[in-house]
Amino acid sequence: METNYAQQMLDALSGGQLEEAQRLFTQALRHDNEDLIYSLAEELYALGFLNQSRRAYKKLLEKYPEEDEIRAALADIAIEDGEIDEAQNYLAQIQPSSTSYLRSLLVKADIYQTEGLNESAEYSLLQAEKIAPEEEVIQFALAEFYYANQFYQKAITRYRALLLKGRREMSRVDIVARIGVAYAQVGNYENAIGYLEQIKLDTMTIDTRFQLAILYQENNRENESIRIFNNILELDPGYTSVYPLLGQAYEKVKQLDDAYRTYQAGIAQDETNTQLYRLAGLAAEKIGDTITAEKYYRKALVLDDSDVTTMIILSDLLLGQKRFDELITMLTQCLSDDIIDPNFYWYLARAYQATGNDDKAQEYWESASVSLQDNTFFLLDLIAWYHQQGEQNQEISTMKQYLFLEPNDADMQIRLEDLAF
Repeated sequence: METNYAQQMLDALSGGQLEEAQRLFTQALRHDNEDLIYSLAEELYALGFLNQSRRAYKKLLEKYPEEDEIRAALADIAIEDGEIDEAQNYLAQIQPSSTSYLRSLLVKADIYQTEGLNESAEYSLLQAEKIAPEEEVIQFALAEFYYANQFYQKAITRYRALLLKGRREMSRVDIVARIGVAYAQVGNYENAIGYLEQIKLDTMTIDTRFQLAILYQENNRENESIRIFNNILELDPGYTSVYPLLGQAYEKVKQLDDAYRTYQAGIAQDETNTQLYRLAGLAAEKIGDTITAEKYYRKALVLDDSDVTTMIILSDLLLGQKRFDELITMLTQCLSDDIIDPNFYWYLARAYQATGNDDKAQEYWESASVSLQDNTFFLLDLIAWYHQQGEQNQEISTMKQYLFLEPNDADMQIRLEDLAF
């Protein structure tokens, strides 16, 4: 009876006997027949033992130099090891007349994608498709290529062709999920939801659940999005992308306490997330706790002192509490640190106006006007400033600008007519 060293080696590997496995591998290369060595090379590749798999294939190639299938396998291994030149050398030896040429084109496409040569990768895949237009592996490779490179409509076409052939999954990829996400990326939310809802929730990946929850949220189906977001957090509380979205969904259905608790839970998971501090602060303000709100805003700014959005929200709070000197100190420091936003000029103008420093207020009203001419709330404040200063021409001009943006404001129209005449 012929000894099967290859199988003995695999058994030793399975049992964690690495030294024995290495000894048996040497024996397999010396004594086993070619079919056993070929099977061993495939098994070792699948198990991630690339060096041993390469040695086995090279042993076979020495005996059968005409076997291009072995070259293609060696090219695959070279790619896995990052040895692109070696892979290309093997592939260059495979001629179009070879039965392995189709596989070589797929391997070439992998190489081109690894090197960022997407046009060449697509060309190789389309060449393969011409040779074997019905080959599902090629259709899948093209679909994955287009999906990875954000050509979602092209990806959808090929994924759907596979689905029509009854292929629900390939290479552990759920094709229905891919189609759903691709539809979401092109803005076809109805089709996206339709496909993703075909997948049972308990069989979805967490990322697919997250995508479906976002789609529900974007289609004003907050209760369904809340259910799935919470399901994700039950499975993985560290999936921190969920917390801001879940909190906002709770806010939309007027569950402010749940929203606040969600932001706090998110901060407990990720203490460096400025967005969560900002959202927690806003939620605290909405339930009337401005002291805690300010603490959250300031924590966000400790993490990122150039966080303009949080700076604006905190400025609103300080302005509303008439803490004008604090506001002026904070924003002038920002400007001196080259942290600049047109809203800062607006807030400084209001603060200086409130403290009676009209010269400084005028300076900042003018600075803010450069960038905020399309902001109707700013224009209303500017109109009030010009009215207070008795600058009627400027007041009329600003009113006209405001009415250009808000032509249905009848009260402002009447005020303008009274001034003009």
